[in-house]
Amino acid sequence: GMIVVILAMYFLITTLTTKDTALSVMLIDCHTEMSGEEMAEEYMDTAGIDKKKYQVQIQNNLMFQGTDSGSYSMTSLSKFMADIGSELLKDDFIKYDGSQTWTDLRKYLTDKQMEELKDRLLTADDGRVIGILADDLPVLQAEECYTNKETEAAIGIIYNAPHKDEAVKYLLYLAGVK
Repeated sequence: GMIVVILAMYFLITTLTTKDTALSVMLIDCHTEMSGEEMAEEYMDTAGIDKKKYQVQIQNNLMFQGTDSGSYSMTSLSKFMADIGSELLKDDFIKYDGSQTWTDLRKYLTDKQMEELKDRLLTADDGRVIGILADDLPVLQAEECYTNKETEAAIGIIYNAPHKDEAVKYLLYLAGVK
């Protein structure tokens, strides 16, 4: 009987203290000194997200390109495939859209936002706007995330993201667009 009471209390406490994830981001091949936790805190402060109710998860330590260790790249790729997260380098980003992995941003961005981002938009062959080129986005530049000028990075929203509106806000935050 005591074990049942302890388990019930544990599940009750866990349920009451668990925060909903407002946004989950994976920045692949992001070379920055800033931790994912620091990036998440900065975004939550800027966006005014209630930290008592919600959490933001940003992973910025996964590498696909330019690593000496094949096992580290494979671990990162496995993590990405398991979580099916947000961002990749442009060539990989496009490769993953073969099965329409990315949300069409035209459904979520206003005409004004589309106009502000027009030179940065990544469009699929079928006309869908599947991402934003990330190399020169103000927040990512400040955090020195994508500094390799030999490749282009892209950022987008996975098709099954549970909080697409918050993900769009995050993209606009990165781009410095209101």
